[in-house]
Order: sequence, then structure tokens, then C-alpha cells
Amino acid sequence: MLDTFLVTINNKLSIRDSIQSLNGVGPKLSERLNYIGIYKIIDLIFYSPKSYKDYRDVRDISNLSDGDEVTIKGKIISSGLLKSRRKIYEVVINDGTGHFKIIWFNPIYGFLKQNFKPDSWIVISGKVSVTKNRKIFQFINPKPENYNIFEDDIDVNEYASISSIYPLTKGLTLKRLKQLIKEALERVDLTELDILSKDLIKEFKLKQVSSSLIDIHLPDRGNNFIDLSSTESVQNSLSYKSLVFMEFLILCLGIKLNRPEKNLKLGIKQQKKDKSSLFDSIFVNFPFDLTDSQKNVLNEILNDMGSNKQMNRLLQGDVGSGKTIIALLAMAVSYDSGYQTALIAPTEILSDQHFLFLKKYVPNDEIVILKSSLKQNEKKETYEKIKNGNAKFIVGTHSLFQENVDYHSLGLIVIDEQHRFGVEQRKNMIDKGLKSDLLIMTATPIPRTLSSIFFSDFDISKISELPKKRGNIETKIVSKSNLDKLYNFISDQLARGRQAFVLCPMIDKSDVEEFEKLIDIKSQYDYIARSSLGKFKSSTLHGKMSSLEKEKIMEQFRNKEIDILISTTVIEVGVDIPNANLMIINNPERFGLAQLHQLRGRIGRGVYDSYCIMLVDDLSENSLDRIRTFAEIKDGFLLAEKDLQMRGPGAFYGVGTEQSGNIWELNFADLKRDIEILKSAKNCSDKYDYYEFYKSEENVNKINKLIKHLWGYRLELTKAI
Repeated sequence: MLDTFLVTINNKLSIRDSIQSLNGVGPKLSERLNYIGIYKIIDLIFYSPKSYKDYRDVRDISNLSDGDEVTIKGKIISSGLLKSRRKIYEVVINDGTGHFKIIWFNPIYGFLKQNFKPDSWIVISGKVSVTKNRKIFQFINPKPENYNIFEDDIDVNEYASISSIYPLTKGLTLKRLKQLIKEALERVDLTELDILSKDLIKEFKLKQVSSSLIDIHLPDRGNNFIDLSSTESVQNSLSYKSLVFMEFLILCLGIKLNRPEKNLKLGIKQQKKDKSSLFDSIFVNFPFDLTDSQKNVLNEILNDMGSNKQMNRLLQGDVGSGKTIIALLAMAVSYDSGYQTALIAPTEILSDQHFLFLKKYVPNDEIVILKSSLKQNEKKETYEKIKNGNAKFIVGTHSLFQENVDYHSLGLIVIDEQHRFGVEQRKNMIDKGLKSDLLIMTATPIPRTLSSIFFSDFDISKISELPKKRGNIETKIVSKSNLDKLYNFISDQLARGRQAFVLCPMIDKSDVEEFEKLIDIKSQYDYIARSSLGKFKSSTLHGKMSSLEKEKIMEQFRNKEIDILISTTVIEVGVDIPNANLMIINNPERFGLAQLHQLRGRIGRGVYDSYCIMLVDDLSENSLDRIRTFAEIKDGFLLAEKDLQMRGPGAFYGVGTEQSGNIWELNFADLKRDIEILKSAKNCSDKYDYYEFYKSEENVNKINKLIKHLWGYRLELTKAI
């Protein structure tokens, strides 16, 4: 099929030409195409179908059943508006075995009358339904791309094929988009995109990019049907699998070639002092001994900081593993070396907590917190302290990313739960201290495959054990029918002086039917007030509160003035209340496994045994299985792998999500579905020098151009991931 295209190429286009180079594409249509991310010819030919419809099943009308997806051919017997209160246009066809109706509600009358003329022939595909009296089969509101009309009889098999379906936007029809794609495929020299070497194609059982593009956009009767929701189906499609592989390979090579090699960037030499240092003061006076795992991680960080290479280290540790004390000790080394340090948290609740923690150990006149709730004069004073170097410890949220924050001598940047920030924000912060050491902390375990790609230039440390002398955490699934027993248990724990989190997925439930079964904060607060728990002090916490309100509530909860804190997921990250040993989660099916694990991590921080209760009601078997998986597995890293399998990469560092700045917009690949293909592409990128094909300057230039177009500025942002 490719040979035919190559022979008929005329009036050639470059893949980098504007979309307006195609016939009939003016400013209006161009604007609609731009809206769905199509600016250049390459964007169009890399615009992947979202699904396929299989219309190769050609049937006689007499052999149809309700719900069949088929193609039929017939002669138009009649065509016109029905006499009805509603505007209904009806076309009746006959194929010699029976009659069939085609119905449009609220039709464009002139278009239908002009095209559906009696005695014409039609080939039409769609899903069969049956009329109310069940006497005749019909298609309802078929789209123009689903039918072809002819003056004379034709061979139906020429038009019964697999149909590619694409995401659209207002004013852009599927038929027009397909016409543009077909024209682009005919006029572009597709071999310009052939970046897969022969030995690579043989090794990974692939097909060249050019022929794969034609197959997936213009499938014919000989193609295998592809179910894009199925890993197995994509793996079995040579063409689609090859495009997925190509896209991952370009991504991996782009990251590899764009990022500096590990430890090659010159940095600041920051060393632990031998005597009278803040580091020693904190280390000696800290009330708990570090675990062996914490000591190992600390040594890795100190070795990095003591070299003249810039530290780029990712610190992973399960919830409650003691990452913050390691960060504090690293900050103390930077302070002892005469530099400023910045600790950035995703929420004001967490930044307040970090600020209070640091104040216990560092000179109070040299620590500041920068957040949106500060008054203007307080902000101005804080900015000045940061600029003149009087502030050595700077704590804050996204405020620290702002352009008007000038640092005097920034030696260390610590980012806590960095996936909570936009990639642009993180890059801006890193750019503020070009030679600063960088320590990123996360309790969100990153699956090995993703970390090997997106954190390939990071050294990774892992705290693998929890501090001793902590109580156990039991995770239980409780039906709402046992609510009275649960409340008795909670009452007993609170009477012993413990505290409880009650988590709700919503602040205030609307009347929308979709949310009918969800528990919101307002109704939960009212219910608890009227229940046996009403004798205890309850309060609410959510994102719509002002910073001062949230700060006040958390302070009261920390001081044990509140027994039950009814909250949304604003308490998900980092909140440390050792006395709280109960986490009640309403509607746990609304959260991913990684998020549930974070929530469970808010308890079990003291010496008391703790209990995480999943409150469920009438769940599907799939949802219940997922909740059971969470209850059975305590290892956050294992849960992360499970979450990746179930939900995709959205839970991990914003890969492919809005909160990351949406930098990983993949055309053909799906990180959840195609994880095995990603592994193969990563292996290939690691040893691409081995393949003879990639030693040619011409081929390397071809790859670099593709990298630049597909990823461009987004590769700059990978430095901040």
C-alpha cells in the first residue's frame, strides 16, 4: 500500500509545513485544527484515532438483528420529511431481501433532500436498532462519514471496512478531518519519518513508521481490528505497536540527549563542619535516633553536597519514614557553609508545619516563611531579608517560585512532594539557583519504569524502614450498615484521649444525581453532631477556607482542642499529628491507591496503634477489589505499581496530567496500556549507539528534528521533573 502512495506523491509537502498548506484550509478551519493541537502537517499525521469501528460485516437486510454493527447496501425507495409534530426525515431503502429505514431527528432538510434521491444507491454503516413496532430495522442520525451515495449499483465490499474515529471539536467533522489526513499522507514524503533501523525492527518485531501511519489512518479490509483500550490488541497490531514504540523511543532519546549527564554540572561545595556546627547541634539534640536507613541516605546526601558537582537527588520514603529530619540536616550543612536554603511545600498547612518544626532547631531570627496570607508589609520585610541574606532558612509554598523573590546565596533547594507543583513553577525555582544543590522528597513511590525514564539524571535514595517505637496501622473495610458499631469504637478511642480524621470527597454536595452517594463535609459534620459522637468537639477543614482559618483549625487540632477533624484531601500530604490514630475515609472508591496510602500515612505517627477505616456502601466488584488490595498491602511502592496498572501514571509526578503542565501529551502511546513497550523503547535508547543506523549523521539529524518537533520546549521542562 505504501508503494502506491509513494508513486502518486505530487505537489509535495514537508512535515513541518503549516496546516494551511492543505487544500481548502483557511483561517477558520485552521483555528479549529489548532484547538485540537494540529498546527503543522506532522501534527495531523501524528493525530491518533481514539478508537475504531469495524464495519466489515456486510449483511442482507433480512439477516439483521438489533444491536448489530454492520454495513448494508440498498436502493433508495423514498426520501422526505414525515408528517409529525417533531421534525423527522426518513429514507427507506431496499436490498431485495427487505426494507430498512434511515432516520434523522431535527435534520438539515436541504442537504438530505439534495443527496438522498430515490433510485440512488447507498452503502451505509452503523449500529442497527429496531422501530417501536419492531417491524423494521433502522439507523438513527448517521453521520456523513458513515455513508456513500451512488447513481448506480456498486460492489459493497469496496466500502465495508474498518473506520478510524478521531477526537473532534465544534465545527470540524470526522469526514473533513479524514480527508485532510488522507491528503497529507499522499503529499508528504513519509520516509522522512522512518527512524527505526532494520536491526531494531527485527529485534523488537516492528514495522517502519511510514507504512504504519498509513495502516492506522486508512485501515482496509485486510487490517486487523484494533481495540485501543486493550493492551493485547495494541501489542498484536504491528502498525500501532510500532508507532507506540517510535513515540516512546523519541521521548526517551529526547530526555537522554537534552539532560546533562549525572554529576557533570558544576555546583557548590558544601561540607559538614567539624566543630560547633548547627548540624552537630541538631544531630545531638534530636529526640530520636536515626534508623540505619536514614543514616545511609544522609551520608549519600552529604557526599553529594561535599563534592564540587551539583547534587540532583530524589529522596523516596514511605509516609512517616522520617524524610523531614534528613532534609533539615542537609539544610544545616548548607547553613554551616554560609548559604541560604529553601524548603518548598505544596500546601500552606504543610509549609506551616515545616516552619514550626524547623524553628525548634535553627536560629529563629534567621528563618522566614513566605505565603499568600502574609500582610503586604510582612511580605516586603520577608523579601528584603531573603535578598540581603539575613534569612538563611526560607520556607514557603508556590510563593517561593515568584519572580520578585531574589535570593542572596541559595545553596540548597528542598522540594517536598514536587508532583504537587506545576513543572513550569519547579523550573523557575531551580533557575533561581543555577548551581544550588537540589533535594526532592516524595512519599509517592514512583514505579521503577517511570523513575528510570523521568528521573534518569537523578541519584535516587530510599528510606526503607520506619522509625521504631511506633504503633501498628490496621486497615479495615467497614460497611455503612455497621456504622453504629464503628461510632462506638471511635467513641472509645476518643475517650482515651486520641483524635480522629474523617475524610470526605466533597465540601458541599450539590443536587446532581451523580454525587448522590457521596458524603460531603457539611452533611457529615451535621450527622456526627447528632450522633453518639456529638459529645466530642468536631470541626471542619477544606480548601475553600482562608489560610488563616486553616491555620487556626490545624493549631487547635495539634493542641488537642479538637477531637474529630472532618476534612477533604487538604490533609493528604505531610500533616503530622502523632496523637491522631483514626482515619475514617468516606467513599474510598473515589481515590487512587497512592492517594489512599498518603491519607493512611496521616496516622500511625505516634506510639499508639492506629486504624484506617474504609467506609463502603454498595460498591461494584471492581471497586471493592481495589479497596481490598489497598487494605492488604502496606508497602507504598507495591501499591504504586498496582496504581499504575489500574489508573495509569496520573498519580505519579503529574506525568500526563494537567497539574504537570501537561507536558507528556502522547499521540499513540498510553503509559498505562503500553508500559511493556515503554520498557523496550527505554532499553533501546540506553544502547542506541550500538545500532549501526544511528551512527549516520543523516539519520541522527532526522531523529533530532523529530525530537524537536514532538517535544520541543517541553524537554526543557524535564529538567524540573
